[in-house]
Amino acid sequence: MKFLTDENVAISVFRTIKKLGFDVKSVMEIGLESKSDAQILEFALKDNRIIITHDKDFANLFYTNKKHKGIILLKFKKQNPNNISNVLIKIFQSEFKDKLENNIIIISEHKIIIDRVNSI
Repeated sequence: MKFLTDENVAISVFRTIKKLGFDVKSVMEIGLESKSDAQILEFALKDNRIIITHDKDFANLFYTNKKHKGIILLKFKKQNPNNISNVLIKIFQSEFKDKLENNIIIISEHKIIIDRVNSI
């Protein structure tokens, strides 16, 4: 499973995912910062990466027949990177991680919503 963190995801969250042993890239390190959501989605699809983002605007792309490998939308009230990292660690170390690919996953402190729209 490979991930791509959007520019709005804290570098400490990126590092946490990397420490867990996952193949993860940041839009910053591959030169996609300030690019459109469509361009980021296109790269992620070509490279078979699940996007991790706080950007609710990605939802507009999801529901307009855009293909994706998977999207994790982080909707936390407390946007503290430690809070987000702790929740992601629990998810990535559970059987739930098998549901991340090809789905839109909306994660908050208290719930996880899975939406299977336009996945490949």
